[in-house]
Amino acid sequence: MRGQEKETEFSAMLKRLRHKAGKSRYKLAQWSGLSDAYLLRLENGERSNPSRDVVLLLSLALVADGQAIDTYDVEELMLSAGYAPLRKRGEVAGTE
Repeated sequence: MRGQEKETEFSAMLKRLRHKAGKSRYKLAQWSGLSDAYLLRLENGERSNPSRDVVLLLSLALVADGQAIDTYDVEELMLSAGYAPLRKRGEVAGTE
């Protein structure tokens, strides 16, 4: 029996960025080291609240081997998972 599937902000963002990067779930799994089944569950909202490490692995896999995904996309993915965005080296929190 299938678990309750509910699209979350994170699952929608992950799907959108994967398509923008032109990567299949299989390729994203290869690049990130995560299983294809786990990625499917994340995208369907069956699994929620991935760890920060998982979100970072996904971000690195999305930017690997291409230029379609940029820092702003990575920050959106981090925020959609409930984590603070990345900061540039030397940037102090609260200053712009």
